[in-house]
Amino acid sequence: MSGISLGLQSPYGYNGDDLTSPAQAARAGALVDQQWEDEPDLPLELRIHGVSGSTGPVILEHPHVLQVGGTRPTAFYRRWSPDGVGRPSVPWPLEAYVWGGLTARALASASWLLLLPFMLYNVAYYMLPAGPAKGRGRRLLSAHALARIVVRLLALASTVQFVGSLVTLFHSTIAWQNGVERLGASWWWLSWYTGASTATRMSLATLAVASVIGALWYAGAATASHYEAFSTGRGSYAPGVQVDGENRRDRLPSGRLTLRDRGFWRGAAAAARLRNTHIAAAFATISLALAGCTSTLGSWQKAQIAVSGTILLAAVVLAGFVADRDTVGGNDDVARFATAFKALAWASALVLLAGVVASPWVIEGAPADPRHAAPYGLLGAITVLTVVQFGLLAVLAVLVAWLLLRSGDEQPHGWRPFLRGYASPVTALLGVMLGGVLTAALNVSVARVFGEPNGFSLHKVDADWDSSIMLPDSMFAYSAGAVFNLITILILLGLLYLRYRRLIKRFTTGKAGSAPLDGGPDAVTDWYPAEERDAPRAAVTKVAKHWAVAALTDDVAAVLGTITLSWALLFWVFEGLALHTTQSFSGVAGIVPTIGVFIGGLLAASGVWVLRAQIRSPNARKTVGIIWDIGTFWPRAVHPLAPPSYAEQAVPELVDRIWVLTGSRRSGPHTTPVPGEMSGAIEVIPRHVLLTGYSQGTVISAAVIAQLPEDVLSRVSLLTLAAPLRRLYGRAFPAYFGHAAAVALRDLLSGPGPAPAGDDPSEVEPAPPSVRAPEPPKPRWRNVVRRSDYIGGWVFGLPRPQQRVPGSQQVDVISLDPPSLEPEHGTTLAPTHYHSAFWQDPVVILYARELGKR
Repeated sequence: MSGISLGLQSPYGYNGDDLTSPAQAARAGALVDQQWEDEPDLPLELRIHGVSGSTGPVILEHPHVLQVGGTRPTAFYRRWSPDGVGRPSVPWPLEAYVWGGLTARALASASWLLLLPFMLYNVAYYMLPAGPAKGRGRRLLSAHALARIVVRLLALASTVQFVGSLVTLFHSTIAWQNGVERLGASWWWLSWYTGASTATRMSLATLAVASVIGALWYAGAATASHYEAFSTGRGSYAPGVQVDGENRRDRLPSGRLTLRDRGFWRGAAAAARLRNTHIAAAFATISLALAGCTSTLGSWQKAQIAVSGTILLAAVVLAGFVADRDTVGGNDDVARFATAFKALAWASALVLLAGVVASPWVIEGAPADPRHAAPYGLLGAITVLTVVQFGLLAVLAVLVAWLLLRSGDEQPHGWRPFLRGYASPVTALLGVMLGGVLTAALNVSVARVFGEPNGFSLHKVDADWDSSIMLPDSMFAYSAGAVFNLITILILLGLLYLRYRRLIKRFTTGKAGSAPLDGGPDAVTDWYPAEERDAPRAAVTKVAKHWAVAALTDDVAAVLGTITLSWALLFWVFEGLALHTTQSFSGVAGIVPTIGVFIGGLLAASGVWVLRAQIRSPNARKTVGIIWDIGTFWPRAVHPLAPPSYAEQAVPELVDRIWVLTGSRRSGPHTTPVPGEMSGAIEVIPRHVLLTGYSQGTVISAAVIAQLPEDVLSRVSLLTLAAPLRRLYGRAFPAYFGHAAAVALRDLLSGPGPAPAGDDPSEVEPAPPSVRAPEPPKPRWRNVVRRSDYIGGWVFGLPRPQQRVPGSQQVDVISLDPPSLEPEHGTTLAPTHYHSAFWQDPVVILYARELGKR
């Protein structure tokens, strides 16, 4: 019985809720791929879908599929037919990897939206310009290492900002100020709470905030156990297994292809110590707020403040200077620090618990005038935190400028980093601003329920202090800056429309005063056969409009950067004027609370709409979901409470799957068995694997290729469709997907090099006779490009129009969309598919067939 690999988890029977047993289907001859079991020279194509999510039948172009591997919520599928082997869509074995459940599960919870600012700090970390080779002994001596420290400190400050907003909400607004105002009013719906003692109110508020942080602690640990600590149990990612090729000298330098580092997708240890650090800082912040809520400080409060301050300082030192993900890798050198990180988190929790228990004896009654309440020291501390955040951003910008100055590398056409290389500090700034406006919307909205929100400087001239709820001025500045930033957004939309009109003219006539947009002719007609260049002008204009929309994607980074910088500038305009005037913003102060309530409702409604649209609409997933999937692709390097990285499971699972499908074997006493080596398992027919990625699947494919040792790589080819490798990832993350990394990836797929001297050839068995080693130096990589695609694009350069490149070293190839400029039935132009329908494209089948012969 042969012809199918049942995967990594279920080699003997069926898997999950599918009531069909793959083993019995194989015995009955119902597996479509069995018809080629006597043709071992045929390749096996392994397809990976994109951000829109997909299903087995869609990817395999077959109505009936059967799960043959995977770990829920992922799955590997093959085609089968209950009535016998049906006619397949492609004449070679085919398998699909469905990973969409890894992101759909997270998006099903609206709580992840609140963690969006946390995710941005992780993205900013990976956007840093490439630095020198990393080393623990020199990590404090390089600008790149210092920049990583600053980003980690910014991430820690965002946790303190989040906790500070919760403390402001529960401690100051509800427990203290509302308690003073509503005390004794039996009709008030919180009279049971406001009528309680100050100590009771403050203790309950502390427990409420601590519960939120505890929930985040649990969520971070639970997701880490599923994602960062994921292991298939077999193959190259089995626990404790030394992978062949891991220490080989034939691996490329990490500076060229950082994704090749073996520890890149093993982030459990780094995430755990970062998580404990952030939790310690969060509990210490709550403890400081509780201890400082009295007008006079006794011995207990002084001791609590001293201990909590020490814990907070320790968290800053550990997060900034010790918890560097790049120093962990795949080894266990962090084990001696693990206890210290965990002890710090539990110590902060115990200190907070002791403060809650002692509060009835140390917290005095509420003062008569809420304007003199002690928690306003907390509100002042939030202002100080804001200054610290922007100070760190300024330091980060200086360090990035130094890195860019030192590098001096001139990037090829189309590879210039977004925002001239300053994408990292701008993204971190966006995280600060989004965190600020979310906390402002929450606090202002709730304060509006209990009274009239007012700031110290940003308040009405005739403010009624008896019913006022005092908030930090920064919260009003965040809201006001967001509202007035709408002017900037409207101006940018107008400029984008003008650019759209210019692009239409450029693609219609081909006349432009600058270099061609993609390195080739701009005119639509120049890309089609000569006999179609007399196509109707309406058809040419329609295609030009499609191309113009796709070309606007390249301006998105500049638009977002301008909006972010304008928002920050407006924020400081309001903050600066508030520091020098007292009652000059009476109009703004009167309308901002209403705006805050509106923003809060708008964010909640839009969040529900976005989640529903992304889950139910593939088109929404392709537009909005790409932003989310880019952020959650990266491991949690600086903020452990951010949404988890789906690639922490997807990449190791695919790497091990390719080991199985290519028939790779490892010798020695610690060999980990794979399906096909165990008695009773269905036999694996080793084949050359054609890894086909679509959209975000191309990014996953590149990461998988980077993780394979050269002995396995010689049995793998790569086909990328609608690939954002250069257009988004290469320009946003130059240290990981830049031009040098793309060249390194192409070199990996250009044939095996000579075996380095001193390597033991017995470590990896020779490839089975049925697996062919491709002929170097032709790269086993094709990238299919459409000029109408608004996400994907070329990697090394578009070929000339009508140029056919089978058998050459060209990676990028063209798929015309629509395939012809001649209207059908006299008036109807063939549909334009943009970023969709690649599996069925005849051009894709052409190049898949070519790669399968290598």
